[in-house]
Amino acid sequence: MPSDIAAPVIRHDVLGRDHFLLTLECPAIAREARAGQFVMLRAGRGFQPLLRRPMSICRVLPGRRGRIQILYKIVGEGTRCLSQQPVGATVPTLGPLGNGFRLAPDGTRPILVAGGIGIAIFPFLVEALRAARRATPLLIYGARANRDLVALDFFRARDVPMRLATEDGSRGTKGFVTRILEPLLARKDRGPRMEIFACGPTPMLKAVRERALGAGVPCQLALESQMPCGIGVCLGCVVGCPPDERGPIFRRVCAEGPVFGAEEVVL
Repeated sequence: MPSDIAAPVIRHDVLGRDHFLLTLECPAIAREARAGQFVMLRAGRGFQPLLRRPMSICRVLPGRRGRIQILYKIVGEGTRCLSQQPVGATVPTLGPLGNGFRLAPDGTRPILVAGGIGIAIFPFLVEALRAARRATPLLIYGARANRDLVALDFFRARDVPMRLATEDGSRGTKGFVTRILEPLLARKDRGPRMEIFACGPTPMLKAVRERALGAGVPCQLALESQMPCGIGVCLGCVVGCPPDERGPIFRRVCAEGPVFGAEEVVL
């Protein structure tokens, strides 16, 4: 069951012009959290902004099982208010919510595909894979520009190989992450069985989904969506799924997701 906690802010680090790393003390959430799940945070005081904001759980800190981290970017009023919360303040935090990633079977090479702030979901997954003694993943990470590539030190410290892409060509491959993914999927000698784990903007997820299905490679997608409630009540975050004989099917990203198999959704 999710917990609703007034979580104290332990640290609030600025990672760049508009990226922040928030550390919260919330033991009940940290104990139950799994990679790919999220929390709903009240970003400000009173009724501005009115609704909580969904945030992926970036990490549960090792040795500090009562603390979680949230990596986020200022994109609107809610995240701007959140960025102003000082150490010692309390942030109402509901979670853990949703269904997270299913770990790749033993002997499978995990391929992590991140777009923009979608990178926030992957530190937790990397640590879960290590704890389960799975193969070291490959990270394919794309953003608009070099300044938008954050958290790279985390992956370097854990010897996670990375292939980077930027839309403006300021670092790595110029273009989208699919320019890196496509030749990897096309290789006839691509070695061990692969499984893709992807999180980022919907157009990126759509492109990754199409290529994974075309290559017959298992793929899990962590969807991004507006979530007014986060617990499946308001139906404000539904996603279309392949229809059956009865007609269209829709599922709630917050409750049945946010992680879906590529074959389970239509983007």
